[in-house]
Amino acid sequence: MPDSQPKSQTELIDFGSETAPARLSYVERVVHGGVSVSRCTLQPNARTEIGATQFAVAIHEGPPIDMEWRLPDAREIERRRIVSGNLHITPGDQPVFLRWTSLPSLLVIAIEQPFITQVLGEAFDGKEPTFRTQIGIHDPVIDGMTAAWRRELAERGAGGRLYTEGLGSALAVHVYRTYGDGLSRPPPVIGGLGALRLRRVVDYIEAHLADDISLRDLAAQAGLSTHHFGEAFKASTGTSPHRYLVERRIRRAKELLLGAEQSIAEIALSVGFASHSHFTDNFRRMTGTTPSRFRIDRS
Repeated sequence: MPDSQPKSQTELIDFGSETAPARLSYVERVVHGGVSVSRCTLQPNARTEIGATQFAVAIHEGPPIDMEWRLPDAREIERRRIVSGNLHITPGDQPVFLRWTSLPSLLVIAIEQPFITQVLGEAFDGKEPTFRTQIGIHDPVIDGMTAAWRRELAERGAGGRLYTEGLGSALAVHVYRTYGDGLSRPPPVIGGLGALRLRRVVDYIEAHLADDISLRDLAAQAGLSTHHFGEAFKASTGTSPHRYLVERRIRRAKELLLGAEQSIAEIALSVGFASHSHFTDNFRRMTGTTPSRFRIDRS
């Protein structure tokens, strides 16, 4: 039977705010531009209609919980045990009736509406599809992306803004392609950037290795949308913009390590790493050795 009791209240969580609402506790959090990634815990919810001010994907990470919900266009309440890896996908500003009694642990990717509007406009030729809220589903593609989000939370690696924005764009396009209202998939990029565009992008990266480069910055150099730029760059180079940026930073760091003028900490900052430890972690991952060992072996 339909739940006939009146709704008590509505709550929208702003995952872009530095201040967490009383219902939510942040464990870890990274924010780059219009994309935030957080690991958090929610308090029990008896009857509140709850949602986010942003487009949000929430992935369960803890023990199973029993959840009840009713979608906005439905009359019946649904009930299901939600297990680790199940996820909820909600458009911004669309609360849903939910009820649970435990303390769920979540990984939440929240994307501001201006970012979504730009990405979808570029990906769907100026049209912005809509999609219905999804509760307790399993999505293998998002499973793969989740591992990347978790690494970013744990490592805060080099090129974090570029990496996070790229993942956010891919996530948004995947969700609207898969759960949207039937807009056709845009054609794949063929042929890459072309020599002149690629040279402009590469020169920009070389001149700004120490800066917090965004996907939009690089797309502007190529005169393309951020969505099409990422695909075209990979078609031209065989790697993602973020991976290329980190590789160039490591190569430049190797050149500087051959000299004795700068300390390793100074080199780390000069090529865009946030700290000595982030530099060392990325250097070891890409070369198999540490910056200090590299310098000693070649002295």
